[in-house]
Amino acid sequence: MAGFLGMIGTLPFVCSHEKVMTFSNLQTEQGVRYATHEVIGKKPVLEFIGESLSRVSFQIRFDSTLGFPPNIGLLALRTMMRDGTAKRLLIGPEYMGKYVIESISEERKFHTGAGVCSVAVATISLTECDQ
Repeated sequence: MAGFLGMIGTLPFVCSHEKVMTFSNLQTEQGVRYATHEVIGKKPVLEFIGESLSRVSFQIRFDSTLGFPPNIGLLALRTMMRDGTAKRLLIGPEYMGKYVIESISEERKFHTGAGVCSVAVATISLTECDQ
């Protein structure tokens, strides 16, 4: 029985006896924006403008021995990033919203005797896209 843990775009996070492709170190950041108005002879005055775009980051481990080769997973992430469109982010039952992938950092940990990457960890940075 497969466990569906969420997804980014069309890339699912799953855990089963055949495939494991999950996320870790999920971090979210929310904030608000203020405008600063200068006042002669006094301290500046802040004006609340509204919410900032949310940011999310997490890591995905691609491991050939767990049924998900790094070359396939990394290519899928790069393709999603380069197309520049917002992707739905679902973590467990929670719909987080639509996000664009702003950056991907790859750490290729292990390689086969032929030089093929067998284990890689990707750190993905996302920014909310209110479209």
